[in-house]
Amino acid sequence: MRYITSCMLTVLLLFTVQTEALPKVYIDIDSPAGRKLPVAIQEFVELRSIFSTAPGVDTEAIGGELMDALAGDLALTGFFDIIDKEAYLEDPATSGITRRDTDFSLWRAIGAELLVKGGIKVKGERLTVEFRLFDTIRGSELLAGRYVGKLNDPRRIAHRFADDLVEELTGKKGIFSTKLVFVSDRSGTKELYVSDYDGRNVRRVTYNGSINLSPRWSPDGRRILYTSYVNGRPCLYVKDLRSGVVRTVAARPGSNIAGRWSSDGSRIAFTASGKLSPEIFILELETGRYFQLTNNYSIDVSPAWSPDGSMLAFVSDRAGNPHIYVVDSGGGRPRRLTYKGKYNSTPAWSPDGRTIAFAGLNGSSFQIWTINVDGTGLRQLTHEGNNLSPSWSPDGRYIVFHREVRGGGSSLFIMRRDGSGVRAIDTGTGNETSPSWSPYIE
Repeated sequence: MRYITSCMLTVLLLFTVQTEALPKVYIDIDSPAGRKLPVAIQEFVELRSIFSTAPGVDTEAIGGELMDALAGDLALTGFFDIIDKEAYLEDPATSGITRRDTDFSLWRAIGAELLVKGGIKVKGERLTVEFRLFDTIRGSELLAGRYVGKLNDPRRIAHRFADDLVEELTGKKGIFSTKLVFVSDRSGTKELYVSDYDGRNVRRVTYNGSINLSPRWSPDGRRILYTSYVNGRPCLYVKDLRSGVVRTVAARPGSNIAGRWSSDGSRIAFTASGKLSPEIFILELETGRYFQLTNNYSIDVSPAWSPDGSMLAFVSDRAGNPHIYVVDSGGGRPRRLTYKGKYNSTPAWSPDGRTIAFAGLNGSSFQIWTINVDGTGLRQLTHEGNNLSPSWSPDGRYIVFHREVRGGGSSLFIMRRDGSGVRAIDTGTGNETSPSWSPYIE
């Protein structure tokens, strides 16, 4: 047994069964034309318990929410084909959730190769869900786990299981328990909000009634760096999400905007007013020392660290129009990366360090593009609307961005790194912009 513990959710991974000496490879994430695996998610049932479920607790609704979250997670990956429940032949009311209580022939008959079953127990405000993942072809159990969390947050439990399911089948951790931070005007001013990766469980982070912009997660996922006009001019602040403490980290004369953490959390790159024009600066957090990285008459903005901290991508108009450049973080001559387009902005480095996503003006609208760090492989990912501010998921498989629509308004969207599977994120009312995807959060 192994235990995974967080402040709100404890996961007990019971066991994993392999039926052969050589494990089957279910999903090759590097295969560009991999076949989708047909998966069935059976209706969740209430498990027998010595504790009776409290009156008024709707276990059917809880099960529905678990299934909805899990189906959404699996659909996002592009690895699975979720079979419609109307096709299911086995009755959850008469079958169990264990291997010996499952008739795999009924699932093979509808084309399911993977099967998820689950059972629910409720005690007070605690919700326990037992999940099981089966290979219906072999009739084997691949994964079983008991997940304990709060009664009012079943989606978080489903996300944890989806993380483990994806890791079991691909060898790579899932991202479904990660978070987003973004800007919204739902309160009447531009404040920061945090949500689950799918837009649920939104909570407000700032309450200063000012303009708050460009939020970014710290590498440990506990703090958020952002620009705020709360004191009349743009300065950089950090908010600790656990303690609620806010501290000023950059308040040089003039503007201090678009701060970005280095991957080890020791430095912050940002744009500040220089003697000649807006320049890129680096702040060493331990010493408080500033290092000016660029120095010219052009406008240099939007720095983004490479994962190893050795380089920065940024936007400069030194060639006339704004384009993406790359420079060593210790200084030196910048190298121009983009040549196509009239206006390229907001670069974001992929977690593997090979690719940079950015927003580029294509005709009359901005679209999301990617380009390899050596300047090859330019690729347009979006083709409609006005799309800005890309941010990578921690595994590098997905990109979140905001899209402005005709007539005003903007919303958050997620897509796979190749531009497929674009879907809107429903966070509620208001205009959402400038999303940042969190690292893995335990």
